[in-house]
Amino acid sequence: MEKNVNKSEFDIDRAKSLVEEISANLADLPQDSAKYAQLRSEVEDLKRMLAGADVQFPQVEDRMKSVHGLFDRAAVELRADGVRVGMFLSEIGRMLGLD
Repeated sequence: MEKNVNKSEFDIDRAKSLVEEISANLADLPQDSAKYAQLRSEVEDLKRMLAGADVQFPQVEDRMKSVHGLFDRAAVELRADGVRVGMFLSEIGRMLGLD
């Protein structure tokens, strides 16, 4: 049975902590990468929203869902990039006689 999250169950401090952690991790990625620009923007918007005096749960929830979706898409892209890199490395290894 799925449990509905309501405002009284939403831990704003945990959300702030999580968003700070995500923001710090994104800061470690190459800054010139357009691939992560939208994700960074969404996370920064969420940080500003959570820092506001009157945090509105529905807006925070929507923004968190957006960040979640962007992370899912980024994960898929990274896996695909990893597969391509693996194929290239394999091919290079074959060319060099390492396989």
